[in-house]
Amino acid sequence: MLNRIKETIDSGLSRRRFLTGALAAGAALTLADRLALAQTMASGGLTAKDIHGIGVEPGLVRMALNENPIGPSPRALEAIAEQMFNINRYSFGGGDIYGALAEFDGMELPPPPRFGGTGRMGGGGRFFRQTPFYITAGSGALLSQIALTYLSKGGTEVIEADMGYGDISGDAENYQQFAGLDVNIIRTPMKDYTHDLDAMLAAITPKTSVVVITNPNNPTGTLLSFEETEKFVAAVPENVLVVIDEAYIHFVRDPQYRTAASLATKYDNVIVTRTFSKVFGMPGMRLGYGICSQAIQQKLRFYRTGSANALAYAAGEASLKDRNHYNRSRAVVQHFRDRLEEEFTKMGLEYIPSESNFMMVDLGKPSMNIMREMFRKGVMVTNRRRQQMPTWIRVSSGDERETEVFLNVLKEALGKTS
Repeated sequence: MLNRIKETIDSGLSRRRFLTGALAAGAALTLADRLALAQTMASGGLTAKDIHGIGVEPGLVRMALNENPIGPSPRALEAIAEQMFNINRYSFGGGDIYGALAEFDGMELPPPPRFGGTGRMGGGGRFFRQTPFYITAGSGALLSQIALTYLSKGGTEVIEADMGYGDISGDAENYQQFAGLDVNIIRTPMKDYTHDLDAMLAAITPKTSVVVITNPNNPTGTLLSFEETEKFVAAVPENVLVVIDEAYIHFVRDPQYRTAASLATKYDNVIVTRTFSKVFGMPGMRLGYGICSQAIQQKLRFYRTGSANALAYAAGEASLKDRNHYNRSRAVVQHFRDRLEEEFTKMGLEYIPSESNFMMVDLGKPSMNIMREMFRKGVMVTNRRRQQMPTWIRVSSGDERETEVFLNVLKEALGKTS
């Protein structure tokens, strides 16, 4: 690729011509790989050695990190390639990712400032456009900013489900251990692998600063209805921040499902967090955002240490406009879930029906032994919440071939381990 870039510059070829050729070549190779493997899959006996997944080395089926097996949008790759020629310049959030987010989420934006900037002047001479969207270098960075903002002074409390994602409560533990801060952590038990909102509401005390909901939940994949979430938010005291982590919301099967975005614009104490790492397939770009009030954004900005880079902005905006890739990502995940439900039922294994791009299944024996055996066969899965669920694994979505390899290797490993 570097040689192609040099040749392009040296020969004076247009940027558009270079991009078109490079992207077309990449697409052809991907298609050739798939066609070459189709015959192997049809005849059965597909193994990890036959697989070269997008973004991973050949011979490894990586189904442990909730990644997107089909990769990012081709439009995102083109936008990155276009923008890479400009990285010798500082970026000030060019393009219109805010408009793209508003259109994607069905929200209205206030008009931009008349003076041509992007909003109120922030620290260091930066402008911030006043929108419901607060963009960060990944949703993990946003969750850490929330913890810093609301918990790092001590004398506070965070409530999270005991099998929730756990990022914010994990930061609170670090504040306790390494900074000696008085931060209380309450982890409420789940009910049927789902958030028990009544228990979370009952756990709120005068010290509570933050309550965290992961919806769909990671690692269980369970989903709260909009009505349940709305009722909970309305009952939480106004001085308590409600964090609703919707990293996997785009994989919910029901197209009429209502997200919590409207709650974040209605209430001044609600923030919904999202990521471009899952349905948009760009964890390596580190791009995420929150939907929340200006009051919350002002608090968060005090602890802001950086922002998303120019390539991430360009790729994010392009991804939001590529509905074909979005729908394809959803379809791949839904096929994966249907396939696993079918096979797990045949195998007599208990599983948790998922609204996410992963699924948890009970193997009926210690999961670590099975995971090691599977890894020897080139398949990576994980066992999130091992202490509470020692016989369960979580398997992330693969494409059709990867899913078949996972099932083949799982059946073999179950027969070999005790």
